[in-house]
This record gives sequence, structure tokens and C-alpha cells, in this order.
Amino acid sequence: MKKSSPALAVLAATAALGLAASPASAGGRHHPPSPPPAPVAGEVTTVADGLNSPLSFAVGRRGTLDVAQSFIGLLTRVTGGGEPEVLAAEPEGYGVAGVSRARGTTYYTAGIGAGTYNPETTIALLKSVDRDGNVETVADIAAYEFAENPDSINTYGFEEALPAECAAQLPPTLAPAPYTGLTDSNPVASLPSRDGVFVADAGMNALVLAGYDGSVSTVAVLPPIPFTVTAETAGAFGLPECIVGLTYSVEPVPTDVERGPDGALYVTALPGGLEGAAPGSVFRIDPATGVTELVAAGFFGATGLAVNDNGDIFVAELFGSRISVVPAGSDTPELFLEVNQPAALELRGDALYASVDALAGAAPTEPSTEEPPVAEPPAEPAPTAASIIRIELDNNCGRDHHHGGRHGHTGNGVRDGGEED
Repeated sequence: MKKSSPALAVLAATAALGLAASPASAGGRHHPPSPPPAPVAGEVTTVADGLNSPLSFAVGRRGTLDVAQSFIGLLTRVTGGGEPEVLAAEPEGYGVAGVSRARGTTYYTAGIGAGTYNPETTIALLKSVDRDGNVETVADIAAYEFAENPDSINTYGFEEALPAECAAQLPPTLAPAPYTGLTDSNPVASLPSRDGVFVADAGMNALVLAGYDGSVSTVAVLPPIPFTVTAETAGAFGLPECIVGLTYSVEPVPTDVERGPDGALYVTALPGGLEGAAPGSVFRIDPATGVTELVAAGFFGATGLAVNDNGDIFVAELFGSRISVVPAGSDTPELFLEVNQPAALELRGDALYASVDALAGAAPTEPSTEEPPVAEPPAEPAPTAASIIRIELDNNCGRDHHHGGRHGHTGNGVRDGGEED
């Protein structure tokens, strides 16, 4: 991610839709296929609490949770609602994210220095923990970014440089002139496959494949997101009037990756530098060709997703405090469940798991010397810690797709390397 607001900077500091075919009628006439009903949220239970910044997690056998407590650099395991067990601890200042599981191995990303654009201070690694607790580095993602810079093929920002008077009024998250992708690495999501682990990098604006031999290659670079500034948007977000009517090509900051029932990869993306004003998106990527297409937009902080076997796409909207669903065959998000600050989603069996209150207590502010204003207490106290909830699903026909889950085609002749673990 090259440009971001303070809210998104906090996040960065951490580390084809299926349609069910209908049979012909008895009269021999054929009817067009219709999608199955969208999933409906059922009973909600808390399965883990007392967590700090769980921006990524994976669900294993019998509901075991491997959780990245991103801001404090811990990868932990929660079993049966018990106390977290530390699987891996990174040095102070490091963030962890990108948790996935396959064949008894847990994968995660760890790093420091995102946003510095400096190869000397940026560390971004894909790591693994095996059944015996051995931690190893699988691939150096930052080294690949500084050597190759995949999104240098993209041009972001305004079509032309702004006059100096207008440029001086811009917030620091927006560039006054066009620019190409800069070198920055912040891997935030992973997905194991037979040939390696797919990694979504929020600094690189790309999806890469990290081979088990340590090699790294580009799968796809996400396309810039064009956004035309309206007077309404400028007024609501404090943008200068001089950019009203101009189009800004926003950086597509990937936040999660999952495999769909069609073998394609689905990726959520934040609009770097204009989150809130510009919508978040979901992209579909053919892993064999890298061809990328927009599936849906209109999300407020799209930080996690899950795809079921019908092709329904669940999206966590961190800044919108809701989980949305894009029903199979649709490009329009619908409300699935209102929850506070959802960050990551995983499907397992007939349930959707979500981390909620994900930023609670995770971003302390500097103490103020001013007297606090007198105000009525809130109706409900603000959460002091994050948790993971389990949401029973109705109308969720078909098995789930999740990190390191059941074997499934990746769309390039590769089968998922995962198993039930």
C-alpha cells in the first residue's frame, strides 16, 4: 500500500460465481437457471475472546483456531474456548497476519517496516509452523518486491499533475501528480495450494505464489480503481473543491484471498488513500492467466472474505461494522449481519467464523493534556478486547471453501494442498 489514511495505516502496520442449474420442466420447456437462496445468519456464539487485533485466523479440526494477534506479533492457538497457546512470537515491533492451514502446517506472514519503501528496514516473510512446533521461513516476500516491484506497471493518482495551488490543499494521502507503483511489502493473507502458498500483499498491490522451495512469482497485479470525485464526496471528506470532477486512480490494496467453487481466486481490496470515500472491492483472478475482473464493489473497509460452494461471497467490512454477502450471480452486496469491526472471515462446515471488535484496544492514542469533555456515558461500554464468533448458516447448501480446507481445483490444474486438520 503506497498511500493511506491514518485509519488504514493502523491496519497496514500489522503485518465465476456459481449458479445452480434447474432441471427441465415436465412439459419439456427449459427455464433459465436460478441461484439458490442466499445464506441467512442464524445463532451467533463467541468461541474465543480476550484477543488483541485478530486480523487473520484459520479454523482447524473441531473448531481449533490459529489466530494472528497482529499488533503484538503473536500467532496463537485457541482450542475448545480455552486460553490461547503461543505457536510463534515475533520480535517486538513486528506484525503477524495471513494465517492459513494445510496438512497439519500453519502458515502466517510476519514483518516490519511496511510503508518505509526501504529494503534495509522492510522485512516481510511467509513462515510456517509444523505439527511439532518448528517455525521456518518459507519465502522472503519483501525481497521479491524490492527486486521486481510488480505493480510498477500501474499508474495511480490524477490523470495530470494538479496546479500548485490545488495540490497544496490535498490531504497527505493523495498524490498531486500521477505515479507508478512504489516498492513496499506488507503481506496480509495466505492460501495454500499444491505448488505453493498464494500470498496477498497490501504493499505490493499484487497476489504472488510463494513456492515451498522459497521461490516467489507474480500471479496477478490488481488494477487501479478509478474514482471520480463529486461535490458531495468532497464535502463529506474534506477534499478541496478544485478536484471535484477529476478522476483519481486509486491503489487496489489487497486484504484477503480465497478460492471459489469455480477454481478462481477471490480477493478483497481497500481503496488506498480514499477508503470511506471510494468503495472497497472484490476481484476474481484466474490463477493460470492472472486475468483479473471486478466482481462487486461498494464495501466500507473490505478486509476479509469467504466463498461457499454456491458462489456466495461473504465480505467483512471493518469500517462499516457489518458483514455483507454478494449472492451467487449478483454483483450487489447485501447485509448479512451487523457486527462491530469485523476483520477476518472463515467458513467451516455450516458456520461462518468472524473476528469482531478487531481494533478494540489495539491502537492506543497519545495521552492528552487537555481536560476531557463532560459527556453522558455510552449506552454500552466500548469493547476492550477482540473476539471470534461463530455464525450458524441457513440456506448454505454445499461444502465450504476456507484456508487450507478440503481439496479443490485452483483453476490451473493444481489441487489444494490442504486437508482436514
